[in-house]
Amino acid sequence: MPRTLNSANSTDRMPGQATGKERILASAMLLFARMPYSDTSLRDIAAAAGVDVAYVHRAFGSKAEIFRQALLALAPLDDIAAGDPDGATMINRICDLAFLRDPRKVEDVRPLHLLTQSSLCSEARAIIAQFFGTSLALPLSRAFGHADPGRAHFALSLLSGFVTHRAIFGPADLLAIPEADQRQMLQSALMNAMLPGCSDGVFGWRPI
Repeated sequence: MPRTLNSANSTDRMPGQATGKERILASAMLLFARMPYSDTSLRDIAAAAGVDVAYVHRAFGSKAEIFRQALLALAPLDDIAAGDPDGATMINRICDLAFLRDPRKVEDVRPLHLLTQSSLCSEARAIIAQFFGTSLALPLSRAFGHADPGRAHFALSLLSGFVTHRAIFGPADLLAIPEADQRQMLQSALMNAMLPGCSDGVFGWRPI
């Protein structure tokens, strides 16, 4: 779930109201979830947040920094890896990111919305790659006891391929499969990618 944007220490708002910076970040999440990074301007973000562009510059410095903070707010490392989870728990949490809904409000936005919209943009792609490495691949590797995150990156490539194919192309035959079955197949694929023996053609995990 996205991180709560309200700050308990804010002093420039009434209780329960978002600050200008919080509104900017929430508005940016929705815009980046609906449009490619290259098509989203700081003016668009400022207008959606109800602030002027100069304030956006002062608050974040650049569109790239807004995009980076949006990704971190949507799936912070401490949520995905909370409680020192085992590998199966980590896979389960990562699978929660895969099934996207039309983002009508900020609570609907997931980091993979931003991936599907902006992975072809070079500036955004670098930020997404860093996010995948730091917030997903490294904790996933640790959960399985792997020193090398190579398997985790392979598993995440399966995840991103599934999400992109499902969200962008929307093949009817795939969407006709019950979501619970899709999730189980995805979970099996990710688990098998992470377990020793998969590279030898011997799959080490099956769902019950």
